[in-house]
Order: sequence, then C-alpha cells, then structure tokens
Amino acid sequence: MSAEREQEMLELTAAYALGALSPEEMRAFESWLATSPAGQREVAEYREVGALMALDAGASPGAAASPDLRQRVIERATSQKARSLPASKVRTGSLVWIGLAASLVAVAGLGLQQRALRQQLAVQTTSIAALEATIATREARLATREAELNSILDPNVQLTRMGTPGSREPVVQLFWNRRSNLVLIHAFQLTPAVATRAYQLWFIPKHGNPIPSVTFNTEADGHGLVQQIKVPEGMELTAAAITEEPAGGSPQPTTTPFLVGTLSAS
Repeated sequence: MSAEREQEMLELTAAYALGALSPEEMRAFESWLATSPAGQREVAEYREVGALMALDAGASPGAAASPDLRQRVIERATSQKARSLPASKVRTGSLVWIGLAASLVAVAGLGLQQRALRQQLAVQTTSIAALEATIATREARLATREAELNSILDPNVQLTRMGTPGSREPVVQLFWNRRSNLVLIHAFQLTPAVATRAYQLWFIPKHGNPIPSVTFNTEADGHGLVQQIKVPEGMELTAAAITEEPAGGSPQPTTTPFLVGTLSAS
C-alpha cells in the first residue's frame, strides 16, 4: 500500500472508533486494519479514550481505569491530536473528559473531511483532464478546417464537381491546386461504404486506362474529406471518377463509376 493511502486510512481511525464510518467505508477500513499494526494501535488508543469517558460519565461505583491507561490518555490528550488542552491545564475531572471527547470528535471529523476533499479533488482532476481532451480535439478539428479552407481558397485551385449540388444524390467536390499538383476531395450525402468496401478515386487520361488513386470512406452523416492527393504527371487528364471497390482498392475499376467530373486542361 502506498504511503499516501496509508496516511488516508490512518486519518479515519478516530471516525472508526466513534462508529462514524458508513458500512462500505467500515468494510474497507477493517480490511486495511487487519494488516496495519499502526492502525491497530491508533484504534486501540481512541477506544481507550472512549472507555475512560464512559467510566467518568457514570460508570458503576468503584469502577476505575488503570493508572497507566489513564496516564496514556492524558498524554495523548496533550499531544498534537488534542492541542486545545495544554499539559499545564490537564485535570482528571469532568472538564478533561469533555475536552477529550471534543478532541476525539474533532479528529474524526477532520479525517472524514480530508477524505471528502481528496475525493472532490480526484473528481475535479478527472473533469479537467476531460475538458483538456475536448479542447485538444476541437483545436485539431479547427486546424483541419483551416487547412481545408487554405487549400480551397488558394488562387491556383480549380474546382470540379461530381454530382448535382442541391439534389439529394451524392456529391464530390474536387479541388485541384495546379501549382502544387495536389487534390483535395470533399464528399457529402455519400452513404458510408460497408466494412469490406471503400470508395476509390480515379484519374482518367486522354489516352489509356483509368489511373487508380486513394480509397476513402465517409462519416455516418455522409461527409468525407481527403487532402494532399497527388495528381499523376506527364499526361493529359480529362476527367476524375469515383467507384465502389474492395476495401484495399483495385488496380482497375471493378464497378461502373457512379460519379464523374470533367477536368480542365489548364
């Protein structure tokens, strides 16, 4: 057991001796107590205080605590756990036992209060960590959106639309930066492909077969975004197309393109 946990349990000994713990707390405390000599001593001493208070408050005639027990209780009452009773003013009358009772209750309350504060701190720490994670996620999303906007608003970008904007059919926007020769595709209203399937982008040259590019999928709301797609060089491209393929993609289309857009020559 860690030193911090040991100290936390020791702070509950007074509350345990007074019977101020909940059943759940009592079970946990007694489990710890069985293996803690220090805890056993603490509980025994607090119970001795309770025994002496009971004797002084009205025990049967002739009943008395042993001198060594009474002396240990007085010494404990004048220690740090009972600072409110200086040794120079300790008496064995009723005022002493009232002071001992108040000290014992105060120590028990302090232990429970410290435990409650630790629990509150743990909850607050968890809440702060969750808030920081949420902020980090939002910052990452904002950074992605900013990069997307920068790509779209660059004066060197040409836009090609696949599909009919304003309809309920799937639409893919292809933003081609002619200077960097990179493409960004933005899909919406495109139902996500099943786990074993994916959507694939193709570049269609003026002469030759379709050139395979990236595979992607959309979110549950039908939106998808893929950036930094390299455009084939050294040939004239006339169109771009989207097909549904196996999840790993295909070297040649295995289905008929369901979206096609014309690419400008310059």
